[in-house]
Amino acid sequence: MKNIQEDIKTGNFKQAYLLYGEEAYLKQQYKHKLVQALNPEDDTMNFNHYEGRNIDVKELIDLCETMPFFADRRVVLLEDTGFFKNKCDELADYMKELPDYLCLIFVENEVDKRNRMYKAVKAAGRIGEFVQQDEKTLMRWAAGFLKKEGKMITQRDMELLLTMTGVDMGNLRMELEKIISYTGDRAVVTGEDIQQVCTTQTQNKIFDMVRAVTEKNQKRALDLYYDLLTLKEPPMR
Repeated sequence: MKNIQEDIKTGNFKQAYLLYGEEAYLKQQYKHKLVQALNPEDDTMNFNHYEGRNIDVKELIDLCETMPFFADRRVVLLEDTGFFKNKCDELADYMKELPDYLCLIFVENEVDKRNRMYKAVKAAGRIGEFVQQDEKTLMRWAAGFLKKEGKMITQRDMELLLTMTGVDMGNLRMELEKIISYTGDRAVVTGEDIQQVCTTQTQNKIFDMVRAVTEKNQKRALDLYYDLLTLKEPPMR
C-alpha cells in the first residue's frame, strides 16, 4: 500500500495495478484514489470500466491498443473479472508488452498467486493486498476519524464500539458517522451514545450466544438465539 501511495504522491505510475483482499473499504478507497490520480479531469473518452466475468478479452485488448485521444494516458479499470482465479493466457501474454500510454487497474476479491495474470501484474506494476485490520489499528483509525470531527472517546468505549460493529471498516465508518450526527455539538462520545445508535452485527450476536452457552447462562443464550431467528438467521448457522 505504501508503494501505491508513493506512486500517487509522485505521479510516477506503473502500467498495471492489482488491488485485492477481504477489506473492501480500504480496497475501494485505493481504487478511487488511483482512478482520480490517473484521470484527474474525469476524462470519459480515455477511461474505460469493465466489471464481471463475461469480459471479451479480444475486445479488451483491442481497446488497450487504441491510442488515447488528446491525452497522455488511457486508463482501464477492471473489477471482479475472475482473471486471477481462472486462466486468461491471452491477456497474460499481452501484459508482457503493454503500450506506454496504458494503465490497467484490476480490483478483485480473491486471487491465486500461482496464476499467470498475478505474475504478469507483479512484473508490470504493483500489487496491493488489503487484509482485515487488527483491533489496535481500527481503534487508532476510528479515534482519528472522530478527532477530525472534534470528538473524543475513551479506550473502554472504543472497545464497546468494536464489539458492536465488528472489524469491517466500511461498517465501522457508517456507525461512526451515525455517532457524530447523534452527538451533535458534544465533544465526548459515551458508551450510552454507542448503545443508542449503533447496530450490533449478526456475527457478533452469534459469538455472544456461544459465549453465553459456554458460561452456562441459559437465559441469555436463548434470548440471543431468538434474536437471531427474528433476524432470519438460519438456525443451523
